[in-house]
Amino acid sequence: MKKVVTPLGEAYQLSDNLVKSVTLLDKVNDLEVVKEHIRLLRAEYGEGLYYLSDTRLVKHANLEVRKYLAKHSRAKAAAILAINSTTIMFSNLFISFSRPPYPTKLFKEEADAIAWLVEQGAEAPKK
Repeated sequence: MKKVVTPLGEAYQLSDNLVKSVTLLDKVNDLEVVKEHIRLLRAEYGEGLYYLSDTRLVKHANLEVRKYLAKHSRAKAAAILAINSTTIMFSNLFISFSRPPYPTKLFKEEADAIAWLVEQGAEAPKK
C-alpha cells in the first residue's frame, strides 16, 4: 500500500478507493498545513475517494480549519475516528451545521468506520 507523509500526518491506501489519513499533531491550527496535506493526498491518490480520518491524537482544531475541511474536500464519504463520546457529540453537532457535501460520520472504532465506508461504496481494505 502507498504511504504518504505530510506536515499534518500520514496516509495509507487501504484499497483502490479507500484512504486512511492519520493526523499526528495534537493541535491543528495552521490552515496552510491542512491545505498542503490535502494537496499531497490528491497528488498521490487522486480525487473522489473514501476517507478514514484518524483524528484521535487531535486535542484542538480551530474553526477556520474545520470549516475549510467541511467545504473543500472532494471525498465521496468520510468516516472520522474520535477518542471519546463527548468529542463525537460536539463533532456531530458541527457537522450538522456545516453540512459537508458528502456523507460524514464519526466513530470510536476503526472496524465500524470501515464497515460504514464500505456501505457507502468504498472497496473493502485489501488484506
